[in-house]
Amino acid sequence: MGILDGAFGDFTGRIGNMVFYKLNGKIVGRTIGKVDSRSESQEEILMRTSLISPFLTPLKEFIRIGFKHTPKPQDWDFYSVATSLNKPGAIMGKYPKLKINYKKVILSKGNVSPAKDVKVSLNDHQLQFSWKPDLEAKNADASDQVMLVAYFPEMLKAVFVTSGARRSAGTDMLQLPTFTERTIIETYISFITDERNDVSDSVYAGRLTWNKSLQ
Repeated sequence: MGILDGAFGDFTGRIGNMVFYKLNGKIVGRTIGKVDSRSESQEEILMRTSLISPFLTPLKEFIRIGFKHTPKPQDWDFYSVATSLNKPGAIMGKYPKLKINYKKVILSKGNVSPAKDVKVSLNDHQLQFSWKPDLEAKNADASDQVMLVAYFPEMLKAVFVTSGARRSAGTDMLQLPTFTERTIIETYISFITDERNDVSDSVYAGRLTWNKSLQ
């Protein structure tokens, strides 16, 4: 689907295999009928989407908060912002060998001071996060609440909290599901103000692997 601007004016209707119509006050166009072939750049865009969309889906309620107050173009929502940031920035490699770079993933974006000196450890089915409160930093407040994420790439699932311990506590725990086999865990941390009107940029906290033999 595309948005028209300029020469086509307010035309609506069909031209060839394209149909144009008004949506949310704008003229948009989409291809109708079967697409027999796509360019390599189109295939790359589709592949990037096919990587990012399943990643974001289990985190939808987290990113709803993480990008709620992020400046965005008119008619965009939190999911549009998350996709636009991660589809280029969190994917590495050269087409067709593309994959998600979990270190570059962005799950929240705002003006609050981000987490510093983050550490995370695995204890049975719990993750122990710790951070430096850094209360002297700009836009840091003792009452900020921590937001924690554990993402399981092999299962395309996640667990998270959006109202955790205060920044001043310097530590919090995230309960994990019960695993029965080796599981990779990608972890992230953010802060949200006590008024819940702004957040920090998310920080990648690292990768851990749950293994029954180590518990």
